[in-house]
Amino acid sequence: MSGTLAQLNVSSGGMPKLPIPEALVTTKGVTGDNQRNKKVHGGTDRAICIYSEELYAVLQDFGVGVGPGDVGENFTTRGIDLQKLAKGDRLKVGDVCIIEITNVRVPCHQLKKWDIELPELIVGRSGWVAKVITEGVVRSGDKIEVMSK
Repeated sequence: MSGTLAQLNVSSGGMPKLPIPEALVTTKGVTGDNQRNKKVHGGTDRAICIYSEELYAVLQDFGVGVGPGDVGENFTTRGIDLQKLAKGDRLKVGDVCIIEITNVRVPCHQLKKWDIELPELIVGRSGWVAKVITEGVVRSGDKIEVMSK
């Protein structure tokens, strides 16, 4: 399975994360990205947050006005069915960077800013968090390959 890094996102803390063209991805996360509450966000096993255009489309079908970066992901993907991934799956992003899925992303209270019960709607569609296995520069538009275990 392969897809595309549709958008690379960072923020100084909080949501939304805004698009940037490229960044170095390290074991600490995307260079230039920050989290306000480091007790529940970030860390080496949660260095990268992943969400997809396809999952955004589901939310939009329910009338939620969201788009890439709005739920706080670093990597917005296209063409990869995130619901078919599992803990331990590895993704190669661009030429060098490799990340490993560590856990389902738990929807946080920040998502309640939308008028509907987004946390309940997003359950099962919340994306993933990952650790960085191989650091490297990634760019919007880079190919993402799901690697065999």
